[in-house]
Amino acid sequence: MTINHKGASIFYTDQGKGSPVVLLHGFLENHQMWDHFLSVLCEQHRIICIDLLGHGFSESVGYVHSMEEMAAAVAAVTNQLELKDISIIGHSMGGYVGIAFAKAYPEFVSKLCLLNSTPEPDDDARKKLRSRANVMAKKQYEQLVRMSFINLFDKKASTNHTAEINNALQQALNTPVQGYIAANSGMKDRPDSSEFWKTTSITTGMILGKSDLLIDAEIHEQSYKEDTNFFVIIDSGHMSHITNATETINNILDFLSASSST
Repeated sequence: MTINHKGASIFYTDQGKGSPVVLLHGFLENHQMWDHFLSVLCEQHRIICIDLLGHGFSESVGYVHSMEEMAAAVAAVTNQLELKDISIIGHSMGGYVGIAFAKAYPEFVSKLCLLNSTPEPDDDARKKLRSRANVMAKKQYEQLVRMSFINLFDKKASTNHTAEINNALQQALNTPVQGYIAANSGMKDRPDSSEFWKTTSITTGMILGKSDLLIDAEIHEQSYKEDTNFFVIIDSGHMSHITNATETINNILDFLSASSST
C-alpha cells in the first residue's frame, strides 16, 4: 500500500491483528528485511512495515532526509491507519528514526526498541566517513555499496549466510543514489538523544550484537542498561536479523511482551 507525503509515495505493509508494531529498516534496507519474522510476529500483533524515504518503494522528498523528516513520513502512515499505543522496532538507521518519532509524537508511542542501533550521534570520524561516501556515491556507487555492505559481516557469517547476505546486498544496490546520499546526510547530522533515552517514560529496549563493529555493545551496556527497560546482547554483528535470526526474533517477542519495569 502507498500514501502520498509531501508529493512522494510512501510504501507500507499492514498485516496481522492485535497491538500495533511498526518495524523500521536500516540504511540501504527496506521492508523486506523483516520478511523472515512476519509470520511469527503477526500471530499476536498488527505489523506495519514502512519503507523509509528514498528506500524500497518509497520516494525521496529532497537531498537531505533528516531523521525528523523520515519520522514525519512514518507519522503520515500511522496517522492514516489511526494507530495509537504503538511499539516501534528500529534496526540501525530505523532506530534513529524511531527515536525521532518518539520525540515528536510521544503520545502515540508505548514502546521503542533499538536493534543494533544507538541514541548517540555520529562522532567526528564517522561524520567524515559519511561525507566522503556521499562524494564517492556520485561516481562509484556500486563499488561503494558493495564495499560498505560486505564490511558488516565477518568471514564466519559470510560463509554461513551466503544466500541471505547476497539477497540483502541486492536490495541495497537497488537503493537510489539520491536515497543513499539523503539518508547518509541525515544520519550524519542527527542529534544526541542519549538524555532523552535515559529520561523518557516510554518503555525502551536495546538488542545489540556482541561483535557489532558499528555499535559497541559493552560500552552501551555500561552507559544505558540501568536506564533501559529491556537490554540484551546477543551473539551477532550489526546485521543480527541475518546472522542470528533466532535470538533476534525471540528477543523482539520478549521485548513486546515485557512490562515497563526495569
